[in-house]
Formats: sequence, C-alpha cells, structure tokens
Amino acid sequence: MGKIFYILFLATFAMAQHFVPSTGLSYNEAKAELGKKMFFDKRLSKNQTFSCESCHNLYWDFSGTIRKNIFDGKINPPSILNAASNYLFFKDGNERNMSKQILTSITSTKELSMSVDELVKRLYDISEYRSEFIKVYNEGIKIENIIESFIHFQKAIFTANSAFDRFLLGDKNALNDDEKMGMQIFIDAGCVACHNGVNLGGGIRQQSSFFRSVFEKSDTPNELGAIFALERIRVAPLRNVARTAPYMSNGSITNLKIAISHTKSIDRNLDQKDVEYIEKFLKTLSGEHPRILK
Repeated sequence: MGKIFYILFLATFAMAQHFVPSTGLSYNEAKAELGKKMFFDKRLSKNQTFSCESCHNLYWDFSGTIRKNIFDGKINPPSILNAASNYLFFKDGNERNMSKQILTSITSTKELSMSVDELVKRLYDISEYRSEFIKVYNEGIKIENIIESFIHFQKAIFTANSAFDRFLLGDKNALNDDEKMGMQIFIDAGCVACHNGVNLGGGIRQQSSFFRSVFEKSDTPNELGAIFALERIRVAPLRNVARTAPYMSNGSITNLKIAISHTKSIDRNLDQKDVEYIEKFLKTLSGEHPRILK
C-alpha cells in the first residue's frame, strides 16, 4: 500500500511540472470539412496523382503517416494528428507558423508542387469547389481561405481524452500502477527534457549529432544520410505513439518496445523491465478518434 501511495505521489508531482492535458481545439466545422475535402483530393497536386493524405494517411491504423513497415533510408514523414498543437513544424523544426507550414507544403516540389496561382485556378476550375468556398467564405477561393480551411482541419484531427489525459485531469484511476511506474521512469530517465508539453514533444529541436549515437546502434547505420544532412531534428511528439509506427526519424523501427530499447542508450541505467514499464505508459497516450474522421 505504501509503495502504491509513493508512486501516486511522485506521479502527481511530476505531471504538474512536465505535462499538459489534451482537451481539444476549437474550430469551425464548415471550414474544417472543406479542409478535409482538399486534404484527400489528388487534384490539388501538380500531376493530380497524389494528395496530402497520400503521405499522411489518417485511416490506416489511425496513424497519420503512410509509412508502415517500410524502411528505405529516407526521413520518416511525421504524423499530423494533433499537429495544430505543435510549436515547430517539419522534421527540421524550421517553421513555427502553421500558415507558412501549409503554404510550404503546397508549393514544395516534394509535396503538392503547386504555385499559389496554380492552386487557386485549379480549385476555381472545379465547380464543386467554387460553390463550397462561397458557402464558407464570402470572398470565395483565395489562398488565405485555402490555408485557413487546412488549419481548421488540422485543429479538428485532435485526439483528446486518452487515459493519460483523464489522469492529468484528476482521474487517478485512469492509469494502473504499472503505467504510473512507466511515467515515473520516463521522467526520471530524462525523457521529459525533450518530450514534454501537451504533445510530449514537437516543441524543441536537437542537434542531429545528439541522435547519432542512437541511430548508429541500429542495423542500418549507412542509410541515415537524409537524417544527418539536417543540422537539427525536431523532437517527435509522442501522442498516439503506439499507433504511429514506424519510429525514429528515419522510420527504421516498427516495434515500439524496440524503439524504446534503442533510445535507452541515452540513459544506460534503464533495464528491460524499465523499457516495458515505459511502453505501458506510452500506450496510455492514445486518444479518441477525431469526430471529423468518423
């Protein structure tokens, strides 16, 4: 009984310092639905063969990323679930403004590869978009309205009410003793130095050299050029981490426990039992399926 009380005391104290519950974001439903339509529409890309959803798949195991059990040595596309709560965007974390992040995704040759004028004209030439935009925006199709619709959709794909959120909001029974122990080990091992805040990550960057010691312990050290070409790497958010494989910035690991075992090189005092406790804690970060995707 004393051990349980001690764990609960530590967990309560620690969570107030490091974690913020995910309670969802307010958004305009009509704008979000318009953003959703564009997100899934291949006609918005230069060659009309892929959409935003082609890389950020929101229905495949509820992942938010298309890469499943595939490793080709390239950068692992991040999940966009809860992305509206991130402070930094893209793998290098070089963008802090969500509007600019969306504009970059539209114009980048590695993504939609459309100029602003091309995208506006493409949408205007599609009658259904002309009518839908005028219903939502008095000005109709403008790049500002396109971006705003995408923003409202990103706000809508928020996964609140995880077991961890309920625990943070005062339900001490939302986590069992093993999960609370995992959270305490997560804190004591220093994981929270990077993985903190509402998304447990996504708010700071690390020098890529910081990750080199971790990645080079993998079986694919020669396939990491795309990672180390970046001067800095954004620390990945851990919300829904049990559902968003593959792991690591290069997508080389598909098993959560193995991913934790690789990163435990940061704290060599962690043993396999500690890894199992942390895994149990991380599984409590899975939130509810966003209403807009049901």
